[in-house]
Formats: sequence, structure tokens, C-alpha cells
Amino acid sequence: MAHRIGIIGPTRSVERILTIAQNFEHNIEFVPFPFEDESDIIRILQKNQADTKGWLFSGSVTYFIAKEYLSTEDNIAYCEPTGASFYINLLQMTINNSALPRFSVDMFESLMDIERFIQETGIKWQDVHIRYYKAQYDPEEIIQFHLRLWQEGKIDGAVTALRSVFHALKAHGVPVYQFTLTEQEIYQSLKIIIEKVKASYFKNTQVGLVLIEIGQYDEIIEKAKTPYVLQALELKLKELLLPLCENLDGYLLDKGTGVYEIFSTRGAVEREITTLRNTVQQLFATVDCNVPVIAGIGYGATVFAAERNAHCAIRNAREKKSNDIIIVQDNGVIVEAINEDKQLSYSYYSNDKELIEKLHKAAVGIKIYQKIVATIRRMGWDTFTSIQLARQLSVTEQNIRRIMNGLCAAGLAVQVGEEIVAARGRPGKLYRLV
Repeated sequence: MAHRIGIIGPTRSVERILTIAQNFEHNIEFVPFPFEDESDIIRILQKNQADTKGWLFSGSVTYFIAKEYLSTEDNIAYCEPTGASFYINLLQMTINNSALPRFSVDMFESLMDIERFIQETGIKWQDVHIRYYKAQYDPEEIIQFHLRLWQEGKIDGAVTALRSVFHALKAHGVPVYQFTLTEQEIYQSLKIIIEKVKASYFKNTQVGLVLIEIGQYDEIIEKAKTPYVLQALELKLKELLLPLCENLDGYLLDKGTGVYEIFSTRGAVEREITTLRNTVQQLFATVDCNVPVIAGIGYGATVFAAERNAHCAIRNAREKKSNDIIIVQDNGVIVEAINEDKQLSYSYYSNDKELIEKLHKAAVGIKIYQKIVATIRRMGWDTFTSIQLARQLSVTEQNIRRIMNGLCAAGLAVQVGEEIVAARGRPGKLYRLV
């Protein structure tokens, strides 16, 4: 079965990409989706996303517009300019002007450093006007930016990354050039999207095992008093689990003593995480004994690997003592799926011998250290207090103080000051990881 990859971009760019794509393997089907205006991009995605395994965008602007609509970057890529295309445009303008031209250029912000590219030519360019913009841009403003400079006689031509701007300036008689991708840029981008689509396919077909555990099941048995009450409760639990199993297209196994397994695929489990989260909350409400209901998910290329990772996930979920979902991926990365918008990813091992030695000196485990690093990165903290970190990790402040003292002694963290507090009390120490 061929992997279907959509190519989105202006007609001429899509044709060039398809020509170069002929050099790639035959089990990839490249489907053209040309447009004349960037406003068509979302419409193309909405109409064809269900039938397409991956997307390659002809340029950065196209990609950033589409990124606002697409939920994942696992199966998308774009032809990233290296600067060669910009140099081609400068050469074209110079030849057509028989001298160094004065020009204006627009580019997506933070994507390409136009000033640096101009400096690297070693040529003393005069009168260069640059307009950067973000994803939410106004094409008319960019058109007027170039057009005003042309009408005032300040430029000999313009370079643009936008198809709509190119057409508008051309209609006004402005010598305009559009960023043109080189064959090497296109070839490299095709390799990237093919690898991404194949990796995504492999991930989706991995085994996904969902392990659900009703905590303190012995207490539930005691409170049931009669076999009938216990059987009635177990039937209610299965009534909640079977719809989840159907959504996962999986197979439900009752392991006894409040433990249930659902075998499925990674792709199906990732798609139904919200359903799983809702089911866990319903199970918790149904048990009505104030006992934890935890879920661990394991991914793996084999059933054995998925089972091993699922049991590792359950052990981590028991430590948290909450209804969060813990995932252990095939590469050993732990993901805490706290809610739809909040996830924490970290690894429970490291090959860094120097780091391991320092953690041993600090008496801090690799998993908790990796979790601290991931938390600080997710929160965007430059400095933090033990109270802030304790709240995020759901542990005691005393425990975090001990960990931070150890990390500071081992040279993995430093105290950089104290928190200013308005009320009475001891100010908290401010830390930064090294």
C-alpha cells in the first residue's frame, strides 16, 4: 500500500517538486494540490486531510499558515530555504539591472535572517528595505510596503515569499521576484517528509496496551459484603470499559482484582486519549470508595515490549497517587498526560556518565531529575523556588528542598537569590539549573 503525500504550493513550485519526486521509491504517491492564493491552503487541508498520510509544503509561509490548522507536526514538512534561493533572486535582479539594484524584500519572521545573507555576499548593497511578518499577516499591508517604495522611486525591484503579493506587484508593473527553491532544497525536503510519514506509519501500527487498575480492591471486596453486590459493581465497570474498547478497536481482558487490559494499536490509543481520560473519571465515580483509578499505557513493537512498558507506566502512576494517565513509549520516554493541554515528557534513564555520577553524589534519582528538567522547560522558568517546583510535581516542599540542596552540592544547580515576599515569613530561595 502506497503512502499518500500531498504537495501544497503555487502551481509552478508543485510541478518542480513532482518532477524531482520521480527519483524516489515507488511506494510513495505524491498528490499535487496547487493554489493561486494562500487563502486556499486551509480549504485544501480540510477537504483532503482524511485521505492523506502526510503533507509537504512548497515554502515556509505555506507551512506556517497550515500549521495553525494541523494538530501535529509528525507528518508535515516544508521546503526550507537555505539562502541559495535568495542569492538567485539577487543575481537575477543584478543581471536585469546591469548594476547592483536597490530592492525591497519580505520574509516570515525568524525564518531567514535577510541581513546576514546580504552581509555574506560581501557586496556593499545600497537601499535594501526589509519587511518581516508573522503568521497572522495582512497581504495588503505587504503589497503597499513594496508598492510605496516603488512609486517613490526608492527601489528597482522587489523579492517576495508570498504568491498573492507577487501577482499584485506584477499587475502594478513592479519588477518582482519570488523565492525560488533549488533542486537540493526540494530533494532534502522530500527525504524528510518520506521519513516522517514512514515513522508515523510505524508508530501507528505499534502495539498499544492500556492497563487500568482500580486501587485498594481488597477494601472494595470487603465493603461489598455479598458476591451479588461485587458482581453488580464489576458489571458496571465493564459497561464503562466496553465502549472505550470499541473506540480503540481493541480486546478487553479482565485480569481480576480490579485490573483490566485493553490491547490495541498506538495510533488508536493516541487518538482516544480524551475518551480514556473520561472513562477513568467515570470509573472513579462509580467505585465511590475514594480509591484511586489509574491508567498506564505502554507502546512497543511487540506485545511483550508493550506489556513491559505498560507495567512500568502503572508503577509510575501508583507513585503519583492521582487519576493522571501515564504513558511509557517504545524509546523509554515517560509522558504524563495530565489533561488535554498539559503533558510532561521525560526519560527515566541516561547514558551521560558524568551526569549519573553527579546525581549519585547528590543522592537524586535520574527519573526525578529528568522530571524536574522537563517541568522547568514546560513552565518556561529561568529561576524557580522549591514551593513552585513542589506544586508542579505534587510532592512536599521539604522533599524538593532536599533534592535542590543535593543538586547544588553536585554542581547541577545554583542558588541565585531569594524570593521577595510581601507578607511576613521566610523568603524562599531562588534556584537555577546548570
